[in-house]
Amino acid sequence: MKFNTLALAALVAVAAPAFAAVQTAGDIGQAEYVFVATNGSGSYFQDLGTSTDALSALMNTTGSFSQSVTGAEFTKFLNFGGTNTQWAIIAAQPIGDGFNPGEINAWTTRNVNQALGTVQNSQSNDATSNLAVAFIKADNASNPKVANNHLASAFGTSTYFTNALTGFNGYFNARNAVGTSAQMVYLTPSSDTSDAPSQYEVLMNTSGSTYMASFDGTNVSISAAVTPAVPEPSTYAMLVAGLAAVGFVARRRKA
Repeated sequence: MKFNTLALAALVAVAAPAFAAVQTAGDIGQAEYVFVATNGSGSYFQDLGTSTDALSALMNTTGSFSQSVTGAEFTKFLNFGGTNTQWAIIAAQPIGDGFNPGEINAWTTRNVNQALGTVQNSQSNDATSNLAVAFIKADNASNPKVANNHLASAFGTSTYFTNALTGFNGYFNARNAVGTSAQMVYLTPSSDTSDAPSQYEVLMNTSGSTYMASFDGTNVSISAAVTPAVPEPSTYAMLVAGLAAVGFVARRRKA
């Protein structure tokens, strides 16, 4: 764990300041989501440029987020010729190196068959730290540098996203097939007991709707149904009183 934390710090330190690097540090909620598509021939990385807090705000208001993957790097990924592509959306934020809730954080899609409450604290922590290192490494390797970087990597290269990475070292599968919708969850340590189950939370907006992510081969989308607020009875009473007052004034003017 300490090795991964040090490696992450070193990679962040050498990140070029001329572009917006994917955020994996800072205060909780500032980590940015990353989209990863992978198959046996290559992988594709895209910094979505949206923090976990920013996405939460969107899910509570519009209930919708969408971003295209089309471009030179995604075309390069397609030209690798791989099949059975799977995808994941993950934000990784190792703030500390312990087992207290909030120290190591991951917001992630989960495979439709992935059970909750099965990954242990140490397993989740190590995998999240590895993902944060991989995100920064891919970000640094992107060329040209743009606001939110994209990178296609051939199988076997140092920036290729293996199934182990997007599967939390084999303990939590975040991937789904293209065209399949996926629920999103938050993972963090539950206690200082390394083999205890990690704490998890299914991501929902203030309307109680679950975050659902999807990838159709062109667009990355996340949505959550937003229920319009129902006015309180006192609001209706104030409206009626206001209308009555307006009517009273109008009648007096006619008189």
